[in-house]
Amino acid sequence: MSNKRAALMRPLKLYATGHVALLVGAWAMSATGSMLPMALAASACLMLTAPLVRHFLTPAEERR
Repeated sequence: MSNKRAALMRPLKLYATGHVALLVGAWAMSATGSMLPMALAASACLMLTAPLVRHFLTPAEERR
């Protein structure tokens, strides 16, 4: 795997993990009737999106 691709894979995996957490939180909200699981999952999803945003905000020259 090339270095550029490896540098992108970790943020993408974290992003996907955040969306899985969001789905689990939605299921838990439906199962329990409480909004707390969804709030925690949404917070986790936002935090796990940050590495991907940081990756795309860095200039292409720095990523090489």
